[in-house]
Amino acid sequence: MSAIAIPVSRTKIVIPALRPEILHRARLLAHFDDLLDKKLIIISAPAGYGKTSLLVDFARQSEMPICWLSLDTLDKDPQRFVAYLISALELRFPKFGKLSNSVLGSLTSFEQDTERLISVFVNEIDSQIDEHFALIVDDYQFVDGVPSIRDLFSRFINLAGENCHVILSSRRLPTLPDITIMVARQQVGGFDLEQLAFRPEEIRSLFEMNYGMTLAESTVEELMRQTEGWITGLHLSASNAARSVPDLTQAARIAGVDLAGYLDQQVLALQPPELHKFLLQTSLLEEFDADLCEAVLGVGSWKKLIKTVRQNNLFVLPVGPDGKWLRYHHLFQDFLQERIREDEPETAQAILSRLAEVYKERHEWEKAYAIYHQSGNPGAVADLVELAGTPMLLSERLITLRGWLDDLPTLLLKDRPSLLSLKGALLCALGEDMVR
Repeated sequence: MSAIAIPVSRTKIVIPALRPEILHRARLLAHFDDLLDKKLIIISAPAGYGKTSLLVDFARQSEMPICWLSLDTLDKDPQRFVAYLISALELRFPKFGKLSNSVLGSLTSFEQDTERLISVFVNEIDSQIDEHFALIVDDYQFVDGVPSIRDLFSRFINLAGENCHVILSSRRLPTLPDITIMVARQQVGGFDLEQLAFRPEEIRSLFEMNYGMTLAESTVEELMRQTEGWITGLHLSASNAARSVPDLTQAARIAGVDLAGYLDQQVLALQPPELHKFLLQTSLLEEFDADLCEAVLGVGSWKKLIKTVRQNNLFVLPVGPDGKWLRYHHLFQDFLQERIREDEPETAQAILSRLAEVYKERHEWEKAYAIYHQSGNPGAVADLVELAGTPMLLSERLITLRGWLDDLPTLLLKDRPSLLSLKGALLCALGEDMVR
């Protein structure tokens, strides 16, 4: 197929088969139809959100000609990447590729000859392909960190004719240099984690199709709460609903894979040391922004790390009215918290202690109480109640304060006159007698 001496594996450029257990997701395919006039469509989400399955479903039912390329770590070599790119188009359009392969085979310097290669590639598409088509590039995250590939591919997308529609699937947001101007020209669309997450009706349909089960509304709601629509989390978690379907987790058990193993292998282990440490430590913060990171963890490159976490789609979700605060998907957060508590218990305890102090300084009493209460430290709880009692009385958070006082050991309460006085004031505010 290729004129240069780079072997091409056909399995990487052939559209994969659509597995029978894959749910046909009509709402996402309808969104695809709305996006097909765009020059670039980006599907970006963490591992296990069904990106490839959606692409295969789209490719198998689309009336538009589809060229397919699946990437892996070996494709970081620029010449190999371009050879596969040419082969993907050549497979669907046999008249294409002769000139592009000839130029690729004659290169003496990839960096110096990139523009010539792109020009020939784009011009050959224009002369040999006279219909609209889609070029699907799956797992683009494997090459996004290679500047020569990133610059070449960005330049190609920008220069390609209107009949070429590029669809990128990636675990991280691609860093294409020309994407800003393409967005300004309204040439970019796509799907993110929120859109790819399974909806309740899709979970119900999945169980009906694959397991012949009609789930109760409460069960569907529980699965949504546990997985937040992350379908791989459903398959690998030890939820009661998952255990009720023997076939659901059987393959994972046979392979010796569980949710923690999946997240370790597919997510945490792939991160550089600084980001690895950041994920573990910020998982204890529940919700965070750069200011909270600095207050609890000390001086650091928090804004940069937060930007990286968002860009790399590391199971992070925006929260708050402006979306500047972040939280992790709770299954990922549970995994991270368990890991840091097992591997670095002293560090974990120090972070939680400092976090509670920051909450006290900010008068976020309930958050501080949750940490102290969970740690099983009644003395720290008593100190907090002494500090927060009067402000909570004045703000009429009476029921919460009463619960905190009632949970304190009787002996500890009696040893602290200020707490007895606080309880008296509370009962008075509630219209109750101190002596019952």
